[in-house]
Amino acid sequence: MTTSDNALRLLPPIALLLCAAMTGQIRAARAVGQVSGTGSADSSLGEVIVTARKYEENTQAVPESVTVIGADTILNSHLIRLDDLNSLVSNLNIVERADNTPDVVLRGVGTFGVVQGIGFYVNDVQQFEGQTVRPEDIDHIEVLKGPQGTLYGGSNIGGAIKYVTKAPSDTFTGEATLEGGNENQRTASAAVSGPLIPDRLNARLSVYSGRQDGFVYDTFLQRTLGKSDEQEGRLTVDYQDGPTRILFYMSADHLSSQSENLYYTPPDDHTYLRTVRDGTVPYYRRKLYAPTLRVEQDFGGATLTSISSYFHSTVDSDTDLDKGPLPIADYVQNFKKRVVSEELRLASNKTSDLRWLLGAFAQGVDTNSVQITNIGLAAITENQQDSEIIQRVPLLFDHRQRDYALFGNVIYQLSRWAFEGGLRVSHYRNTMNDATMACGPCAAAAQGTEMLPKASISYQFADDVMGYFSVARGFEAGDLNDEPDESGNDIVHPFKPEHALSYELGLKSTLLDHRLRLNAAGFFIDYDNRLFEAAKITGAGIIQVEQNIGASKNYGVELDATLRPVASLTLTAGLGWLRATWGDVKFYDGVTNSIINLKGLSAPNAPEYQATLAADWRQTLAQGYVLGVRIDARFTGRSWWDPQNDVQQRPYNIANAGTWLEIGEHWRVFGHVANIFDRRYNTAYYSGPEVGAPFNIAGINRPREWIVGFSARY
Repeated sequence: MTTSDNALRLLPPIALLLCAAMTGQIRAARAVGQVSGTGSADSSLGEVIVTARKYEENTQAVPESVTVIGADTILNSHLIRLDDLNSLVSNLNIVERADNTPDVVLRGVGTFGVVQGIGFYVNDVQQFEGQTVRPEDIDHIEVLKGPQGTLYGGSNIGGAIKYVTKAPSDTFTGEATLEGGNENQRTASAAVSGPLIPDRLNARLSVYSGRQDGFVYDTFLQRTLGKSDEQEGRLTVDYQDGPTRILFYMSADHLSSQSENLYYTPPDDHTYLRTVRDGTVPYYRRKLYAPTLRVEQDFGGATLTSISSYFHSTVDSDTDLDKGPLPIADYVQNFKKRVVSEELRLASNKTSDLRWLLGAFAQGVDTNSVQITNIGLAAITENQQDSEIIQRVPLLFDHRQRDYALFGNVIYQLSRWAFEGGLRVSHYRNTMNDATMACGPCAAAAQGTEMLPKASISYQFADDVMGYFSVARGFEAGDLNDEPDESGNDIVHPFKPEHALSYELGLKSTLLDHRLRLNAAGFFIDYDNRLFEAAKITGAGIIQVEQNIGASKNYGVELDATLRPVASLTLTAGLGWLRATWGDVKFYDGVTNSIINLKGLSAPNAPEYQATLAADWRQTLAQGYVLGVRIDARFTGRSWWDPQNDVQQRPYNIANAGTWLEIGEHWRVFGHVANIFDRRYNTAYYSGPEVGAPFNIAGINRPREWIVGFSARY
């Protein structure tokens, strides 16, 4: 038995022991509430305010698991990529794909490369492109665990990640930061904020520019690939006149990168390489902009909120398809995406024990796609006309998604009890049209109406100890794909929606005179119609198709703790234990070339355990000088890359550290090292027999990276 197996066996009893210990604190908490506090106010953990239920409230009062990452943690942990969230959130498996999109699995819900287990939001607007934009000028991040269908709709089947940007200030402030590091990292950012019309109109503008070389060496081209160049900007304008508030947001981003499907070809699932032998230099170019208008009108007893948004993006990319030194085949893609959405909601103000919210939502997503496989000289000359010498295989399609919904939520407080019930009725219609005219049928539609309820009951054992039980349903809308049928003919075909029904039992507490925040939750998720990119035997041979393959049962526990023993030190820890097992599912195994039953096997991309640890220390050295240090680590258990459990990601751990010196109110000097011990693991893995390739395909994590920099502010 391996060390990781022994550690895994210890997790359930440890979890039960900690739950019991926390439950035992209820009486102590009641006693503390009757005695005046003896701790220093500076040592107390303050309230953390979230908008998980679409109004502001203390996260300890929300009857579901919510992890909040504040501005200080974002700064001190040097959170600059999606992957960095893994060190801060338990049971979250998230990586930035080699095509600059996210792979996310939360509590075992979702599948890398097929279904994104969570929705991404910026200021309450869902993002369908650009989720990997560097999180600059962010006030805090909320990670909502479990299905969020009732209040947020589809594409939130496993949860949601909400970015809240920094608000404009009512006094003039400004800051600028310069950074440099290995891999030729060079970044610059700046922000300015203040009133345009005192007491009425404030604005905030932030900009960022960053360049970095890659870390994957091409032995054939004899050069390092993967360099990136990104610029982004955000503008927020905040107007307030009595009961009326108007917020305008504008964001824009431009990314030019060589990280387009920059995969390597390992001999097995535990050989980790940062080398390739490709004959084509890949590129990825993305441009996007997104304006949003938010209008709030306070009528006294209720507030009406309107959120109108538009999003536009274009992506051009090229990558090596044959993964060989001779540039025989490359894969060119062009995507254009336009998203228009409107949310209108009326919510009661907190003036009684009854709180309610009613809303309506409409959204349209249009995607135009051009995908071309060049076989021949085009991969060398970069002239599309040359591809006609041998072969050019185009695929053009238009994809339209429409979503309409009505939703409501009610919360009633009865003494120490709170009861919540909500419902969303969502109708979607998705269509796809293949414009290449080399298929049949070349167009299809997928539509349906979903009922998405939620309910919770909570009880306040003491002023700072709450127990709760919640039930919620989420779904991923049925959609369409352009893939070969049983005879090998190209068709547009639909697949069914995924559903997840989640049950959660939890306890939230703030103890030791508000020095300790200790939360625990257990969950069970019935997850059906799971999508996977499965191998299928057709008249054209074995091909890969995206299809519903069956159901899984996901269950686990989570523990999160924050302790501030003294004012200068904050300790945080998280533990997640997860099991995601298949039901009675028939599946074609490309390795054994046979149909197998997956029952009892583990679903992919769901680590058996995840633990996080962090220590933040800051000390005043002299008047005006403050030294800070942060050390954090994460420990990730085994996960499987495929449904049949043939290839795996072995357990690994990552450690990071940073330090900073604040000089007065205006200067800050800092340094940070990510992946201190240069651990290697895969961020994606595809077995050759499974995908019909003569080699395995994998993505590798980033190496050790360090930066130093300084900030000036006024």
